[in-house]
Amino acid sequence: MLGNLLSILNLDLDNVMHFLNHSMPDSALTIIRPIIESILTQHSVGVFSVSLIVMLWTMSRLVASIRISQNTIYGVKPKNIAIIDQFVSLFWLLLILSVIASILMFAAFGTNILQTFPIEPSTIAKINAAQPYFVWIGLFIGVSLFNWLLPAKKPWLPWALLGTVLEVSAFTLLTQAFSNYVAVIAQAYSFYQAIGSVIVSMLWLNFMALISIICTIITAILNEFWPGSSLNRRERWQNSRVK
Repeated sequence: MLGNLLSILNLDLDNVMHFLNHSMPDSALTIIRPIIESILTQHSVGVFSVSLIVMLWTMSRLVASIRISQNTIYGVKPKNIAIIDQFVSLFWLLLILSVIASILMFAAFGTNILQTFPIEPSTIAKINAAQPYFVWIGLFIGVSLFNWLLPAKKPWLPWALLGTVLEVSAFTLLTQAFSNYVAVIAQAYSFYQAIGSVIVSMLWLNFMALISIICTIITAILNEFWPGSSLNRRERWQNSRVK
């Protein structure tokens, strides 16, 4: 899908990789680089359209499954039909991806935009050096929205942020481990780089979903035993109204 999109836009491979080098961590770039280099020359609008729809629908199913798991962990029974849950998950997926994409685009092209303003070159250089931190912040914001907006029951915000920190840290370690694996496989089996990268990417996404569920369990346990002062005040206020 990504290769078809790039070929339709007539973008050069060097320009694409330059953008990805500034907007993605090296560990994640190692995984998707063989896929982009292998399928960039394909030109099929029909295949692109179908693959885009299938990709979004498949990702929405993954998000819907995670949402159902999160609600189960928090003890919330499903009230909607499965197809409605999937459309809701698709909406949240597009919203979260838009936020992350906006931050990544700023990290990639922010320096070029700032150069048009009367700003000291040293300041622009410092901002350019901080681009990896912008990527990490974008990932943190995206995961925070994912953990806060998806479940029907909202945990106490400090516990949600703590779970997000654990989740992003685990994502970083997982991505680094998979990038090292892809680097070894790419040297040994160069002919199967694209296929191998797709399989590794699927496993990578599955492990990321598993990490998300584990961190949700940790957040739910903390929220159950230490629900937070704001929640306690709310419960006491509701009990006083009942009396």
